[in-house]
Amino acid sequence: MRILYQSARQTGKRSLLKPMHGTHNILLPISFDGMGSAKQIDAHIGLFCAWPCYIGERMRFRQDHRSTQSVDGTNKPNQRNMEYIVVAAILLLGFYLRLAMVSGVQIDTPFLEDARQYTAYAYNFSEYKVYSLDFNGLIDKRIPPSPNALRAPGYPLFLSLFTGSKNLDQFAVNVFYFQAILSTITIAVVYMLGRTLLSVLGAAIAAALTAISPHLINLNIYLLTETFFTFVLVLTMGALILSRRYENRYLWIASGMLLAVATLIKPTIQYYFLFFIGFVLLDRESPKAKRISILFIAASFLCIFSIWLFRNLVSLGYLSDPAITINTLQHGMYPHFMYNGQASTFGFPYRFDPHSQEISSSLSSVLVTIAHRFYTQPLTHLVWYLSKPLYLFRWEMIQGVGTFIYPVNHSPYESSWLFMRIYSLMRVIHPIVVVLSLAGTVLVWLPDRMFTMTVQQRFAGRLISLTYFYFILVHIAAAPFPRYSIPIRPFTYVLAWLSVSLTATMMRKKLAWMRNAPLAIKKHR
Repeated sequence: MRILYQSARQTGKRSLLKPMHGTHNILLPISFDGMGSAKQIDAHIGLFCAWPCYIGERMRFRQDHRSTQSVDGTNKPNQRNMEYIVVAAILLLGFYLRLAMVSGVQIDTPFLEDARQYTAYAYNFSEYKVYSLDFNGLIDKRIPPSPNALRAPGYPLFLSLFTGSKNLDQFAVNVFYFQAILSTITIAVVYMLGRTLLSVLGAAIAAALTAISPHLINLNIYLLTETFFTFVLVLTMGALILSRRYENRYLWIASGMLLAVATLIKPTIQYYFLFFIGFVLLDRESPKAKRISILFIAASFLCIFSIWLFRNLVSLGYLSDPAITINTLQHGMYPHFMYNGQASTFGFPYRFDPHSQEISSSLSSVLVTIAHRFYTQPLTHLVWYLSKPLYLFRWEMIQGVGTFIYPVNHSPYESSWLFMRIYSLMRVIHPIVVVLSLAGTVLVWLPDRMFTMTVQQRFAGRLISLTYFYFILVHIAAAPFPRYSIPIRPFTYVLAWLSVSLTATMMRKKLAWMRNAPLAIKKHR
């Protein structure tokens, strides 16, 4: 219950305490007209007697308000048991789908391209304590591997936990099952993230879509960074939101460490740290204490991330290997992923470019080439770069088959009725969900007066929106392969429902204003 105090000095009459939310009426007969001591005594007695009731009602309102507050306002009290049942059902469904995929899929070999390199890093680190992608050391123990820094160490260090098995196939299976568990935990974290913004219904829908997403399910059968990165990324967002809510230095430190781990898994997020710092510092609702707390996240992030930089400087003589950056910039500079518009080169245009080796010789070389192409064909390349989000959120993989990054011989989508129905449903709603998520990314930044959102809800919504925008921006500059959008797919579902909720809120406010406007005009006349 919220109480509005009306100043007696403004009215010159008796003032009453008027409850705003219409929950309970507490009228305190306080006289301010100075017409006698008896009235003043009555006022004090009335205030003294009514005050405990007011405190009790205020506390009960806050309790109910905390338990039922959400952006879309559809949450109801006394539904905890049903909420737990729904969440448990979603988690069980997601876990079943992931286990069924891992146990039912048939692949030739899991050690292709990137996966082969990650495996080599993991085994070389376990066997020789050398961070190297030399796969020959796994075959011939007499060949010592040489260190390098082509791949960030986050995922290979995770894989090294499973290198106790000397059989590579068994090693891969063990990783797949553990990734299925991490992916299921990700669903639970997504639900908790959703609850910081949405009702039980909205959070459950976001978690359910995360649970049945074919892209997120399929990730678990690859020795690739995406599953582990998705888990750490959503965990990082949750930690950042909790840090802001409780203003706890240990939570800020944990957030910085998680962000550093995410960066060591997927280096494309390394500049997000600067975006987040700027976001908090420019937040007009952030007091000085919050800005000081940024020091904790900055210190913990740099302490973890600088270990990798220091290792490279000592072992290799440079801070990082730019080869991956060069490749992703080059792969993303060909309009519509084709070399000279030739459909036969779709997905791999750099393989058909006779100057590919020269372009990828250095970072400056690829940047000069991109600038030159913008200069000679400005419209073509402007359209291409602005249309990259369409490719980033494309349903089918560009360098893959369907929703699979690497081809498979058999999958449950070919034999299971449940998998086939889920696939059909998700494919139909995919473009709608993506459009709604982009709308949510924008709506959450509109003026506060347009929505009924708390400070914490605004922070959570805008933080997720900022993260979403950052990934889109990075892949506009680089290669927008659909595979790279999968880790932010949980945010797609949260933002999609958020846009529905915010739109509904705006419509309710608009309708309420239209109903009340004639009455207000009539009363004024």
